[in-house]
Amino acid sequence: MSRLGDAKTLGGIGSILLLVPGASIVGYILVLIAGKYVSDELADKSIFDNMLYAVITGIVGVAAFVFVLITGLVAGILTFGIGAILGVITAFAVIWIFMVISSIFIKRAFNTMAARLNVNSFRTAGTLYFIGSLLTIVLVGFVILFIAYIFQIVAFFSISEAAPVGTRYCPACGTQVPQTASVCPKCGAKLQA
Repeated sequence: MSRLGDAKTLGGIGSILLLVPGASIVGYILVLIAGKYVSDELADKSIFDNMLYAVITGIVGVAAFVFVLITGLVAGILTFGIGAILGVITAFAVIWIFMVISSIFIKRAFNTMAARLNVNSFRTAGTLYFIGSLLTIVLVGFVILFIAYIFQIVAFFSISEAAPVGTRYCPACGTQVPQTASVCPKCGAKLQA
Protein backbone atom coordinates (compact mmCIF):
# COMPACT_ATOMS: atom_id res chain seq x y z
CA MET A 1 0.00 0.00 0.00
CA SER A 2 1.28 3.48 -0.85
CA ARG A 3 1.76 6.29 1.64
CA LEU A 4 -1.40 7.92 0.28
CA GLY A 5 -3.23 4.62 0.75
CA ASP A 6 -2.03 4.48 4.35
CA ALA A 7 -3.08 8.12 4.85
CA LYS A 8 -6.51 7.33 3.41
CA THR A 9 -7.05 4.43 5.80
CA LEU A 10 -5.52 5.97 8.93
CA GLY A 11 -7.05 9.40 8.35
CA GLY A 12 -10.50 7.98 7.64
CA ILE A 13 -10.53 5.66 10.65
CA GLY A 14 -8.97 8.36 12.84
CA SER A 15 -11.60 10.87 11.74
CA ILE A 16 -14.37 8.42 12.67
CA LEU A 17 -12.76 7.85 16.08
CA LEU A 18 -12.79 11.61 16.69
CA LEU A 19 -16.56 11.27 17.08
CA VAL A 20 -16.33 8.45 19.63
CA PRO A 21 -16.04 9.65 23.24
CA GLY A 22 -13.03 8.05 24.90
CA ALA A 23 -11.42 7.08 21.59
CA SER A 24 -10.93 10.58 20.24
CA ILE A 25 -7.29 10.81 21.41
CA VAL A 26 -6.51 7.76 19.26
CA GLY A 27 -8.35 9.46 16.41
CA TYR A 28 -6.22 12.60 16.74
CA ILE A 29 -3.05 10.51 16.66
CA LEU A 30 -4.16 8.58 13.56
CA VAL A 31 -5.17 11.78 11.73
CA LEU A 32 -1.81 13.35 12.61
CA ILE A 33 0.04 10.28 11.27
CA ALA A 34 -2.10 10.44 8.09
CA GLY A 35 -1.15 14.11 7.74
CA LYS A 36 2.52 13.15 8.03
CA TYR A 37 2.14 10.54 5.30
CA VAL A 38 0.42 13.02 2.98
CA SER A 39 3.06 15.64 3.77
CA ASP A 40 5.87 13.20 2.98
CA GLU A 41 4.24 11.88 -0.20
CA LEU A 42 3.65 15.38 -1.56
CA ALA A 43 7.00 16.70 -0.30
CA ASP A 44 5.18 19.58 1.39
CA LYS A 45 6.29 20.01 4.98
CA SER A 46 3.70 22.74 5.60
CA ILE A 47 0.85 20.20 5.71
CA PHE A 48 2.22 18.28 8.68
CA ASP A 49 3.58 21.42 10.33
CA ASN A 50 0.15 23.09 10.28
CA MET A 51 -1.54 19.95 11.60
CA LEU A 52 1.04 19.69 14.37
CA TYR A 53 0.62 23.38 15.26
CA ALA A 54 -3.14 22.81 15.48
CA VAL A 55 -2.65 19.93 17.91
CA ILE A 56 -0.10 21.82 20.02
CA THR A 57 -2.34 24.89 20.13
CA GLY A 58 -5.24 22.70 21.25
CA ILE A 59 -3.19 21.09 24.03
CA VAL A 60 -1.90 24.46 25.24
CA GLY A 61 -5.47 25.80 25.12
CA VAL A 62 -6.78 22.98 27.32
CA ALA A 63 -3.91 23.46 29.79
CA ALA A 64 -4.54 27.23 29.90
CA PHE A 65 -8.27 26.60 30.39
CA VAL A 66 -7.64 24.31 33.36
CA PHE A 67 -5.10 26.71 34.89
CA VAL A 68 -7.37 29.75 34.57
CA LEU A 69 -10.38 27.80 35.83
CA ILE A 70 -8.57 26.53 38.94
CA THR A 71 -7.08 29.97 39.59
CA GLY A 72 -10.54 31.52 39.30
CA LEU A 73 -12.07 28.99 41.65
CA VAL A 74 -9.34 29.60 44.24
CA ALA A 75 -9.86 33.35 43.82
CA GLY A 76 -13.58 32.74 44.31
CA ILE A 77 -12.93 31.31 47.74
CA LEU A 78 -10.98 34.44 48.68
CA THR A 79 -13.49 36.89 47.16
CA PHE A 80 -16.68 35.13 48.19
CA GLY A 81 -17.67 33.96 44.70
CA ILE A 82 -16.95 36.95 42.46
CA GLY A 83 -13.52 35.65 41.44
CA ALA A 84 -15.01 32.25 40.61
CA ILE A 85 -17.50 33.75 38.17
CA LEU A 86 -14.80 35.85 36.50
CA GLY A 87 -12.46 32.85 36.46
CA VAL A 88 -14.99 30.61 34.71
CA ILE A 89 -15.82 33.29 32.12
CA THR A 90 -12.12 33.95 31.51
CA ALA A 91 -11.34 30.23 31.24
CA PHE A 92 -14.00 29.75 28.55
CA ALA A 93 -12.74 32.83 26.68
CA VAL A 94 -9.21 31.42 26.75
CA ILE A 95 -10.23 27.99 25.41
CA TRP A 96 -12.32 29.68 22.69
CA ILE A 97 -9.36 31.80 21.54
CA PHE A 98 -7.08 28.75 21.36
CA MET A 99 -9.77 26.80 19.50
CA VAL A 100 -10.01 29.53 16.86
CA ILE A 101 -6.21 29.66 16.47
CA SER A 102 -6.06 25.86 16.17
CA SER A 103 -8.78 25.91 13.50
CA ILE A 104 -6.71 28.36 11.44
CA PHE A 105 -3.86 25.85 11.31
CA ILE A 106 -6.27 23.02 10.43
CA LYS A 107 -7.77 25.16 7.66
CA ARG A 108 -4.30 25.88 6.23
CA ALA A 109 -3.35 22.19 6.22
CA PHE A 110 -6.66 21.10 4.71
CA ASN A 111 -6.59 23.82 2.03
CA THR A 112 -3.15 22.63 0.92
CA MET A 113 -4.28 19.01 0.94
CA ALA A 114 -7.39 19.92 -1.09
CA ALA A 115 -5.32 21.68 -3.73
CA ARG A 116 -2.58 19.07 -3.92
CA LEU A 117 -4.75 15.93 -3.74
CA ASN A 118 -7.69 17.36 -5.69
CA VAL A 119 -10.08 16.48 -2.84
CA ASN A 120 -12.28 19.52 -2.24
CA SER A 121 -13.89 17.97 0.85
CA PHE A 122 -10.71 18.92 2.72
CA ARG A 123 -11.26 22.60 1.86
CA THR A 124 -14.88 22.37 2.99
CA ALA A 125 -13.88 20.65 6.25
CA GLY A 126 -11.24 23.29 6.96
CA THR A 127 -13.65 26.14 6.34
CA LEU A 128 -16.29 24.52 8.54
CA TYR A 129 -13.73 24.00 11.32
CA PHE A 130 -12.91 27.69 11.26
CA ILE A 131 -16.54 28.89 11.13
CA GLY A 132 -17.57 26.33 13.74
CA SER A 133 -14.83 27.35 16.15
CA LEU A 134 -15.81 31.00 15.79
CA LEU A 135 -19.46 30.19 16.48
CA THR A 136 -18.94 27.88 19.47
CA ILE A 137 -19.27 31.00 21.56
CA VAL A 138 -22.99 30.97 20.64
CA LEU A 139 -23.18 27.14 20.74
CA VAL A 140 -24.35 26.66 17.12
CA GLY A 141 -20.67 26.18 16.30
CA PHE A 142 -20.72 22.69 17.81
CA VAL A 143 -23.18 21.56 15.13
CA ILE A 144 -20.95 23.06 12.44
CA LEU A 145 -17.90 21.32 13.95
CA PHE A 146 -19.77 18.01 13.80
CA ILE A 147 -20.46 18.61 10.10
CA ALA A 148 -16.75 19.46 9.64
CA TYR A 149 -15.85 16.06 11.11
CA ILE A 150 -18.19 14.38 8.59
CA PHE A 151 -16.52 16.23 5.71
CA GLN A 152 -13.11 15.26 7.11
CA ILE A 153 -14.10 11.58 7.09
CA VAL A 154 -15.32 11.87 3.50
CA ALA A 155 -12.16 13.75 2.49
CA PHE A 156 -9.74 11.17 3.85
CA PHE A 157 -11.64 8.27 2.30
CA SER A 158 -11.67 10.19 -1.03
CA ILE A 159 -7.87 10.32 -1.33
CA SER A 160 -6.66 8.61 -4.48
CA GLU A 161 -3.89 6.15 -3.64
CA ALA A 162 -1.86 7.03 -6.72
CA ALA A 163 -0.09 10.32 -7.23
CA PRO A 164 -1.15 12.19 -10.37
CA VAL A 165 0.77 10.80 -13.35
CA GLY A 166 3.28 13.17 -14.93
CA THR A 167 3.38 15.63 -12.06
CA ARG A 168 5.45 16.18 -8.98
CA TYR A 169 5.96 18.96 -6.48
CA CYS A 170 8.89 21.18 -5.60
CA PRO A 171 10.22 20.17 -2.16
CA ALA A 172 11.20 23.79 -1.44
CA CYS A 173 7.98 25.67 -2.21
CA GLY A 174 5.40 22.98 -3.02
CA THR A 175 4.61 24.21 -6.53
CA GLN A 176 3.35 21.56 -8.96
CA VAL A 177 6.01 21.08 -11.65
CA PRO A 178 6.24 18.83 -14.72
CA GLN A 179 7.85 15.43 -14.16
CA THR A 180 10.68 16.35 -16.54
CA ALA A 181 11.58 19.71 -14.92
CA SER A 182 15.03 20.06 -13.37
CA VAL A 183 14.44 23.49 -11.81
CA CYS A 184 11.30 24.83 -10.10
CA PRO A 185 9.81 27.64 -12.21
CA LYS A 186 8.54 29.45 -9.11
CA CYS A 187 11.45 29.43 -6.64
CA GLY A 188 14.36 28.20 -8.78
CA ALA A 189 15.17 25.24 -6.52
CA LYS A 190 17.07 22.42 -8.18
CA LEU A 191 14.91 19.29 -8.50
CA GLN A 192 16.09 15.72 -8.27
CA ALA A 193 15.75 13.59 -11.38
